[in-house]
Amino acid sequence: MKKKIYCGEINKEYINKEIILYGWIDNYRNLGKLIFVNIKDREGVIQAVFKPQYKIAYNVAITLRNNFCVKVKGKIVERTQKNKNFNLITGEIEIIVFNIFILNKSKPLPIDNNMINTEEMRLKYRYLDLRQIKMTKILKQRSIIISYIRNFLEKNNFLNIETPILTNSTPEGSRDYLVPSRIHKHNFYALPQSPQIFKQLLMIAGLDRYYQIAKCFRDEDLRSDRQPEFTQIDIEISFTKSKILRYFIEKMIFNIWKNIKNIFLDKFKILTFKKSMKYFGTDKPDLRNKLKLIDLSNFFIKKNKNRIVSISIKNKYLSNFNIKGLSKYISYIKKYNTNDLNIFQVNNNKLINILNTKNNFIINLNNDQIKDIIYKNNCHNNDIIFIGTETINDNISSMGYLRKKLGKDFNLIKNNKWCPLWIIDFPLFKKNKIGKLIPMNHPFTSPKKEFINNIDNFLKENPHQILSDSYDLVINGYEIGSGSSRINNYKIQKKIFNFLRINEVVQKKNFGFFLEALQFGTPPHIGIALGLDRLIMLLTNTNNIRDVIAFPKTTSANCLLTQAPNKIDFNLLKDLGLSLS
Repeated sequence: MKKKIYCGEINKEYINKEIILYGWIDNYRNLGKLIFVNIKDREGVIQAVFKPQYKIAYNVAITLRNNFCVKVKGKIVERTQKNKNFNLITGEIEIIVFNIFILNKSKPLPIDNNMINTEEMRLKYRYLDLRQIKMTKILKQRSIIISYIRNFLEKNNFLNIETPILTNSTPEGSRDYLVPSRIHKHNFYALPQSPQIFKQLLMIAGLDRYYQIAKCFRDEDLRSDRQPEFTQIDIEISFTKSKILRYFIEKMIFNIWKNIKNIFLDKFKILTFKKSMKYFGTDKPDLRNKLKLIDLSNFFIKKNKNRIVSISIKNKYLSNFNIKGLSKYISYIKKYNTNDLNIFQVNNNKLINILNTKNNFIINLNNDQIKDIIYKNNCHNNDIIFIGTETINDNISSMGYLRKKLGKDFNLIKNNKWCPLWIIDFPLFKKNKIGKLIPMNHPFTSPKKEFINNIDNFLKENPHQILSDSYDLVINGYEIGSGSSRINNYKIQKKIFNFLRINEVVQKKNFGFFLEALQFGTPPHIGIALGLDRLIMLLTNTNNIRDVIAFPKTTSANCLLTQAPNKIDFNLLKDLGLSLS
């Protein structure tokens, strides 16, 4: 295929060359003797000049309007000095047009890409929204990043292997999207939440280094960094330890940041899940925010097992803040079930309850204890200390939410800084809303070695103490990836299933093939899945995951472009053995 020349790639090297360009009319100025037109494509804009001496082209140019799709043939010339635009990559040259062909006309656009459009309009007319330079740039970067990841992995002997999209429903933490089978009436496929079981089967098959840029589907509540269908960089490897895989992923991420943003990341920090929750109130801490939680439980007689925690703000950050305005944080944290937040100001080794709230924490403390609290928080005169009872809300605590908000409100976060870290040693199990123990990640995650040797006793007596050989990659407060060592022993996998009270019938139905496979020389193996969409969100400096996906869904899982999901024709439902009743 002949190499295509793009408008935004033309430079002074093309001067006096005749070329053909394709694109859309972006701007039109008829000055009488000369007509100036900006022609735009995915790589940028070039100025085209129409002169009366090229009569046919000139007469066609008179009829041009914005967004017409055109083909032009002409000669590249250097602009006069006074007409050069050094803010534009092509600002020193222009094309004198000999011939122009209108490939298609355009109606006036329903959106204006020179203005801020509502997100609803942007998603409804996404194909027009993608003409924005910003959006085109993001999708180009996405393509470059994927290409780099493929090259990096394949240079390290990873095989790109596709796994099924239509598969069986398995418990992986979220609801499945189900697809009815026409051939097998009243039976359903499930779209994969991840290729978890299949990539483990590939390890059993001896394909010891696997990767896939995989489409995954989860029917869960959405937010700005989550979509019902998403893309992950799925990686699995045999005969390797967790530390080695983490270092390998660090190297890949380091090189992506270097090549895409020309930024050299620092060495990745490592925190255990326990320490992360203790000091930051979350398993996804943004380490650009230097605020820490201080455990003050020993100073008080507690009513329950929840910690009493403090967060302090230095006086130098309070200069533009109304002290009485701090009351909003009391209302804010009540949403997360902390109803006793007190806000104190340090004054000569004393704590002044500046809002006179009820449930004053320090009312029964002596002077030495108050001094100790001030010292533990490393505070001085006029600094502020927030004290409240911490409640845990699915791996982020109420005080973790407060820390996050304070960091944002008081501008404590350095936006140009990158803080990657690994969170390791997650509990194997967590309690769900009704207090039942369920997998923290998925039921194929291996306990750490020190627990495997005595797994029966731990499962019986102290299951909440079992730590998994697992790890999450977090960058600036976003979970970018999650992985673990996998169970490769049939007996251990059965014990975990039995502990989770997955009965034998369900085990055989959903996992029978996998349990059988584990008995055929399964190698030790580990893996990780990195969220490609979130990764690109960070690399392109956007806080909305919809900006990095060509055709995303809304926060209510609708596609405004195609109007999906939609009602299905009755006859099609009948073919599938389904009804609306």
